[in-house]
Amino acid sequence: MIKVLIAEDEHLERKAIKFFINKLYQDELEIAAEVSNGEEAVFQALENNVDLVLMDIKMPKLNGLEAAEKLKEKVPGTEIIILTAHSEFDYAQKSIKIGVSDYLVKPYVEADFKEVVDTALAKIKTQKKKNEKERALLEKIKNISPVLEKEIILNIIYNTESSLKSFLKHTRLLGIEAEKFIFITFNYNEQQKIDTELYNFIRDQLKGCFDNIISYNGLINSIFLVIDDQLPQKISSAEYKKIEAAVKNREKNILVKKSSISSDFKIISDIYNQTKEKTADAQFSINTYPYQSEKKVFAKTIDKNYEQAKKEFNKIYNYLVQEEKNNLSRIKSFLRRFLIFLNRRLMEYYNQQQPFLEMQTLENEIELINNLEGLKIYFEQIIENLIDDLCNNAKEQKVEIIETVKDYIDENYKEDISLEDVADYISFSKYYLSKLFKEVEGINYKDYLIKVRMEEAKKRLKNGDKIKVVACEVGYSDRNYFSRAFKKYTGISPGKFQ
Repeated sequence: MIKVLIAEDEHLERKAIKFFINKLYQDELEIAAEVSNGEEAVFQALENNVDLVLMDIKMPKLNGLEAAEKLKEKVPGTEIIILTAHSEFDYAQKSIKIGVSDYLVKPYVEADFKEVVDTALAKIKTQKKKNEKERALLEKIKNISPVLEKEIILNIIYNTESSLKSFLKHTRLLGIEAEKFIFITFNYNEQQKIDTELYNFIRDQLKGCFDNIISYNGLINSIFLVIDDQLPQKISSAEYKKIEAAVKNREKNILVKKSSISSDFKIISDIYNQTKEKTADAQFSINTYPYQSEKKVFAKTIDKNYEQAKKEFNKIYNYLVQEEKNNLSRIKSFLRRFLIFLNRRLMEYYNQQQPFLEMQTLENEIELINNLEGLKIYFEQIIENLIDDLCNNAKEQKVEIIETVKDYIDENYKEDISLEDVADYISFSKYYLSKLFKEVEGINYKDYLIKVRMEEAKKRLKNGDKIKVVACEVGYSDRNYFSRAFKKYTGISPGKFQ
């Protein structure tokens, strides 16, 4: 329902307005409040978050125009219809300057009332629809940063081939310019996952102390990459010590590990490993199984490098053949466990609830294999198929981000929206957005914006709209500039196109 405020000092006039509203708009308008003076009109409009105000021009305390002006200053999107017994041009002119929707001259009939209110309602509905789309866009966008942060952290943990490149790209994307960094991890002795509430508490505390925090709540520890050029002073400050004390006060069994401070991003994975040196990784402590090689297979899979992933898998396979003395059954058992590891790590990395591998199907197929060479080829094929799927998923994610940007352009092409404006809106760096847009769309942002504007201009010109009006409607304040841009895009002038 659209909320409406009636501001009229005459009781009979208020009654007449209510009659029209109830008769014409019973299912669309909700009368949020009725007032009889301008001050109360402003207060109640703000208090009730109304969409439409029917405002008498002559009221005590504040007149209608004064009240409308105050309200427009605070909530520009509020639609206001001025009610006046004066039809003089200066009232209408002043109303328009203030930004009111329209005005009704008393006494008005039902048809006049409906025409003016219908126009205002159309504007309100259009704006609400636009706001809803923007909220949906922001809802999609707000989930991007946590995903990027997790990708940064996991690339570092597994020391993927692309970890440094991805890290530098993502820090630019997140607007991080500082160079000194440290890892701080929080975990329990018993290796259980830290719950989301505690993780968010720690993150909020650290964000209050340091300039940049990139974090991820992993399976066995919460990992915080702190980037701040004042790290040496801040990490030894009383403020940071209070943070550790506050965390341990909430959870006495929490262990806190810190790496050394560094400014060499090339060794960022080694710096992270400092937090693991004295932490028993009980979850993966398999004495006779090449766990480190498993991690490398995962890393090369994430890098989408099939040849390297295959090479690392063959190390595992050759180790098992030698260690288990060609025992097919035991080798199968180990490799099943490897698939579970790979599947779980991929789900964690890509933040998916659905498994990447259909384990039951794979189990059944593995059971049917009766020779070692066939087993090796089968697993190599699994890895190749998996990498193909990841390549396709990566393309889809990029397309989804750019589709979000295109939705924003479609909603705002009438405005003067630069690449910087769009990048700021979705919290991306201009550099990254420009590169990603060209990669997905095949043209740069500026050319795409021109394309959207010109295609809309062509439609409007075909409908017979005047060139000056069309230029303004598609984001060009200068008709001549629009004409030149249109001719460059279509090959003919707007006048001839009509």
